[in-house]
Amino acid sequence: MSEIWKEYNWLTINEAAAYLGVEAKVIRSWLKDVSLLALPSPEDGKLRIPQVFLVAGESEGDYRGPLEVLRGTLILLRDGGFSDAEAMNWVLSEDESLGDTPLNALRAGRKKAVRRVAGALAL
Repeated sequence: MSEIWKEYNWLTINEAAAYLGVEAKVIRSWLKDVSLLALPSPEDGKLRIPQVFLVAGESEGDYRGPLEVLRGTLILLRDGGFSDAEAMNWVLSEDESLGDTPLNALRAGRKKAVRRVAGALAL
């Protein structure tokens, strides 16, 4: 698990809210409905979200929020018995069958392939 903490930029709930220009309660709502996932930092125990899970939008009116294709995958993993730490580790780590991290595959439009692998792992 420690590798993902080194490879990604992690934001507290308040930092994520500032990054997206929303209130912290919006971030908490996304965490509650599994649109986002956060883990306690090994350094200070504060919940942190990988910045790569967030879409900040380039200009006024652009979408700002969690990567939209992430939610279904996170729900599938959770329903399959994955802990939040296990789900986070899988989404952010290289998967041989995908040839990339599941997150990068989702960003590249390969949602079906990612969910197929996630579903198989969750059995």
